[in-house]
Amino acid sequence: MKTQMKRNIAGFVAVSVLSVSLAALAGSATAQVQQRGATGLTPGLPDITTSGGYIGNKKWTEGGVIVLDDMGPVIATQVGPKKDMCRFVQMDYQPGNKGLTDAGASVAKVYRGNTLVNTDNFAAGYLAAGSWRPFETWQMDLKEGMNAVKLVMDVNKQVAESNESNTFGSKINVKLDCDGDGFIAGKPVGGNLKVKPGQPDPDPKPRKLRLQPRG
Repeated sequence: MKTQMKRNIAGFVAVSVLSVSLAALAGSATAQVQQRGATGLTPGLPDITTSGGYIGNKKWTEGGVIVLDDMGPVIATQVGPKKDMCRFVQMDYQPGNKGLTDAGASVAKVYRGNTLVNTDNFAAGYLAAGSWRPFETWQMDLKEGMNAVKLVMDVNKQVAESNESNTFGSKINVKLDCDGDGFIAGKPVGGNLKVKPGQPDPDPKPRKLRLQPRG
């Protein structure tokens, strides 16, 4: 009789432990589902990037070589320390965040060769998850001939990202008489000056904001 009672008690304890374990497991699964949310995506990292940037009507952020041979966007020549550069009315790029989490504070810088030409400071939360921000703009000085220009997002590595490839740019070949000597790459200017410096085309039209990041 005592032996039978011990077996019954042992069976009851085992069933109770199993029930508690199953309940705990179910609670954990529920918590996990709640954490994942309705979209089925767990919170991730930000991905600071750019949708692209332009100088005149040329996109300069995707590598390769682009050629600038129209004086339309030039507002001055013979600028810079050596008086051998053209000043373009506007250069720009659009910052954004393709990640699932808002980005913390960061800094973006643009370089011409090793020379810093533009700095943008983004406050924490400005580059929100899945958003594009207005274009950042500045006037750009480029020398006659080849220029290496690059944009570095999060230049100080302040933000942990799902993609740390934050450098964009290209080589820009300026085929214009920027130093005023009447020659371009050793060849006479001829009829290449389509618009006199100081009489540029109207300011570039504002770039359209992209509402969603690329896939």
